[in-house]
Amino acid sequence: MDKELDGESPPPLFEGLRGWHGFLLRKTSQHITELAEEGLSQLNLSMRQFGVLSVVEAEPGLNQRTVGAKLRIDRTTIVALVDELERTGLLERRRGSDRRTFALHLTDRGAEVLHGAGEVMTEVHEEFLAPLSSLERAVLQTLLVRLAARRTPE
Repeated sequence: MDKELDGESPPPLFEGLRGWHGFLLRKTSQHITELAEEGLSQLNLSMRQFGVLSVVEAEPGLNQRTVGAKLRIDRTTIVALVDELERTGLLERRRGSDRRTFALHLTDRGAEVLHGAGEVMTEVHEEFLAPLSSLERAVLQTLLVRLAARRTPE
């Protein structure tokens, strides 16, 4: 459980590392990941699974390699994620236009679970960004999108 939720403030970050953007991004990433994973666990989902379902909902019929590329997830990991989502009845593979590939589609149950996950993620997002004004949120998003758009090794 998050210490802030228990009324206990977390200790301050070590002063000497506050000037390092990578360190600060890692700490904030850990925080939001913890919040999201906790919320999504009620739906038996992980953040990565939420990402896969979100891409498939937005672009039904993509193959798993393309979904993995959009999420910057390696081939082995995307196969495992799709296998698990298919096993739990949230996603299905259908023959694609190329007989060697499968098109990914949400099941009805997958769409329902994704809707609930979207609500959870909205709550997590609001809690995480609560200290920021609307303008600060917009600036942060713009900056993070710019940084995330840079190609990083997988």
